[in-house]
Amino acid sequence: MDLISDVHEPEIKRLKSENECDKKTCKEKQNSDIQENTSDAKEISFEQSQERKEDSERLEESDNEDSVIDNDDGFKFPPDDDASDMLDEVEYDGHFPTVTDRYFTPYYKMNVQSPGDDICIRIHSNRICMLSLAPSHVILQGDKDITKVSFKVSDKLDRSQNKVSGKGKHGAQPLQTNSNICSICSDGQTYMIKCCMIGKLVEINEMLLENPRLLRNLPHKGGYLAIILPNLKFLESLKQSLLTHEQYIELIKEKEKITAQT
Repeated sequence: MDLISDVHEPEIKRLKSENECDKKTCKEKQNSDIQENTSDAKEISFEQSQERKEDSERLEESDNEDSVIDNDDGFKFPPDDDASDMLDEVEYDGHFPTVTDRYFTPYYKMNVQSPGDDICIRIHSNRICMLSLAPSHVILQGDKDITKVSFKVSDKLDRSQNKVSGKGKHGAQPLQTNSNICSICSDGQTYMIKCCMIGKLVEINEMLLENPRLLRNLPHKGGYLAIILPNLKFLESLKQSLLTHEQYIELIKEKEKITAQT
């Protein structure tokens, strides 16, 4: 008979029982915690769902309201369902102005060398000028074919060789009022075009060398001859010597009336 084993056997049984009890209690506690966490998660999920539902209802009510919405600056936005009335105060005649219409002011010189030799000088807000034929120029009348534009105005002077550098336009070819800017061939005749101002040549329209028919287009589509920096001392006197757009239109209307009467 093992006396040591018999003496310690009750103690071993007691420890084993307590250990099993602790495991059972721990397991029950874990199960309880899981249930509590699950219950809390369900409550949170339910609360979030309710909040989303309330937010959605508020947004729907806001969309259905016909009243205006105020922002932090106090500006009132009209309802989003119809914004057509926002354009009622916008001046729009069905025509969007071009770049040249917006930033250039047109002036005209009529009959420069002969009847129908009409030139248009558009002056930018920064005082740089765009030279082109006026719509009433004889070259642009009827279906005349423009076959050639040449910037070689003499044996020694070619405007296409103009080289400019810096803000002062160093190296630019100087121009006088009666300086030739180019020659245009149309229907077998050659027309020499004057620059009609004092200044410096900034650039010529090189596209005309390959496609002279571009002269029939609007300036912003390639229908210009050259860009010129006028002598600022004579800019105001230049404007005074030219016709404004309104004066030009009136003069053209008078010519059309005279032609119609004859």
